[in-house]
Amino acid sequence: MWFVAGLLALTVVAAAIVPRGTSKQAPLPAIPVPERTTLKVDIGASPTRARQIAAHVGDHLLLTVESDGIDSVTIPALDEIQPVSSTTPAQFDTLLDQPGRFEIRMQDANKVVGVLDVKPTS
Repeated sequence: MWFVAGLLALTVVAAAIVPRGTSKQAPLPAIPVPERTTLKVDIGASPTRARQIAAHVGDHLLLTVESDGIDSVTIPALDEIQPVSSTTPAQFDTLLDQPGRFEIRMQDANKVVGVLDVKPTS
């Protein structure tokens, strides 16, 4: 048993002393990362017309929608829905990963309160 423990200790010491091979790999090329913008948008309780929101794929959207009554705010194309009331606004925190025009709707009132226009990154 002592013999096996001694061999194990000798192996550990030898592994610590032996120099490791240094690889001379070329550095990986830098991949350009698209610039990400955080959009903070507030939509009031009863806009007279739908608010237009311009964005790009990769942007981070922080959207707050206020209402005078109880309803649900939905962005159907993004499969997002949040409750809203006069005391608690609907809040969305999402990464925009696809281009397109997306309606922001008050579900029960069946009213479009905003349109999110997401452009592809250039």
